[in-house]
Amino acid sequence: MNIKPLVKDFIKPEYKRELSGGMDIYFQEDVELTVGKDNVINLGFCAEVPEGYVALLIPRSSTGMKGLHLRNTVGVIDSDYRGEWIAHITYDDINVWGNTIKFKRGERALQAIIVPFNKVDINIVDELSVTGRGDGGFGSTGK
Repeated sequence: MNIKPLVKDFIKPEYKRELSGGMDIYFQEDVELTVGKDNVINLGFCAEVPEGYVALLIPRSSTGMKGLHLRNTVGVIDSDYRGEWIAHITYDDINVWGNTIKFKRGERALQAIIVPFNKVDINIVDELSVTGRGDGGFGSTGK
């Protein structure tokens, strides 16, 4: 994937282990996140996601379980987007409400997963096919 750095001494995303599915995204500068606020963070690069793929920007599991998440849940970056990657990060740990959380340049809080996608034809119909589950919603497969 082609990446265009927008900052000096850019730290490029990387897969930390051979079998990692997500590439870690590094903060390019010190970041201070305010708890309960939408923190807009420029990630310091543009990228050329390969055609037929989409990049999904998500918190790393180690930061996500601590209350850090993206404002839009998952950032979807299409293959035709050429602008800077930006994250809207919120932090909602109620134990530190009103405080700030700091990350140093070179620390990782986000990751990107590059996945293939398929487009489908959209058809308007009067009825859908019948399945064993039917319209059973949340938790219905565990009954």
